[in-house]
Amino acid sequence: MAEKEQYVIKEKQRRREDVIRQVERRKAVEETVDDLYEWIDELHAELVDAKVTAKLAKGAAKSMQIKLDKANTVAFKRLHLLKSLKVDLDEAKDDLVDESKARHALERMRTIQIEIKKERPIGRRGGAKRWPVHIVLLICELLVNGTHPSAVPANIQSTCAAFTGVETKELPSTNFVQECRTVLQNLNETLSAFRLGTADSWHQVFTDGTTRRQIAFQNLVIALMEDGDLDPVIVSSCMFVENETSERCVRSIIETVSC
Repeated sequence: MAEKEQYVIKEKQRRREDVIRQVERRKAVEETVDDLYEWIDELHAELVDAKVTAKLAKGAAKSMQIKLDKANTVAFKRLHLLKSLKVDLDEAKDDLVDESKARHALERMRTIQIEIKKERPIGRRGGAKRWPVHIVLLICELLVNGTHPSAVPANIQSTCAAFTGVETKELPSTNFVQECRTVLQNLNETLSAFRLGTADSWHQVFTDGTTRRQIAFQNLVIALMEDGDLDPVIVSSCMFVENETSERCVRSIIETVSC
């Protein structure tokens, strides 16, 4: 009888320990479920239905497995959703950048107005005024595009009125525009000398002649090889020659390059 009572006591103690472990396990499972609930609530509003299923599955292993499977599904959906949101965010950033650039350009068009008028050099009280550098560069740009000197003032007036909404009262004269051709020629010679001086080698030399009113002209173009393509550099587009013989043409080219 003593052994039986002792066995019963041990059995009760063992069952009590099993119950304690089961309770602790149950508490651990409940804490895990609560954490998962908070995580799932933050992920998406569509998991409201999953909460009810998870509450019914607190104490059972099968319900726990179902809950874990649903958690994995939610994680996959979350990953897919995050990727989609990232793509949408990148597109929104690109659209925002484009819109910001366009808005900046519009604001600049509205606020910046280039004044087309002569200015007096700094430090001088007397003397005639002169056109600023940006007007001279604008005239040179129009001449390079093929605009006739007599049409440059009218084009500047039209451009000023179209972009600023204000018509200028002072415009460069045709004589000044014609004088800017000398500035353009000097710029071309300077840039061509810089290009030819910094090049490793010259690939080809081209010349061509023509006449205007019985006056012979000769041009000189030197082509550079850059990235497998020929890049022509205009050294001079108007060299006067006494006649169109080959000796005089060669001499005029040498004199132009030497000068």
